[in-house]
Amino acid sequence: MRRFYSHLPYYLVIFFFYWPLYGLFPLLSSGSNLLGLYLLNIFIFSPLVTFIVSLLYSYRFPFSLRWLFDIGLLFCVTIIPFHDFSIVYFLAYETLALLGISTGVFIKYLRDKRKNLPKS
Repeated sequence: MRRFYSHLPYYLVIFFFYWPLYGLFPLLSSGSNLLGLYLLNIFIFSPLVTFIVSLLYSYRFPFSLRWLFDIGLLFCVTIIPFHDFSIVYFLAYETLALLGISTGVFIKYLRDKRKNLPKS
């Protein structure tokens, strides 16, 4: 159970940007600007958050295919606000998650390599 709680914040951030944020948009803006907020979230915020959270996740935990699978499952909740599932966005977000994971693992590798260098 402790392992679940250590992963939970990462999942909650991704989940928030995939679904509940769309419920806040009508409260924040008028109807004319609502479409702009939706598009900004789809094209900018959600992909950026997916990349950054995946980077942080893989920096803290080892490389995980389960994380990629879970990101895909969490993306499925976008059916709720849009009543549609877009495979293009799904693949784009999965690719960004994979890039984030790869970058986080590479940064962790460089940090460990630098830490293990002999001191002169």
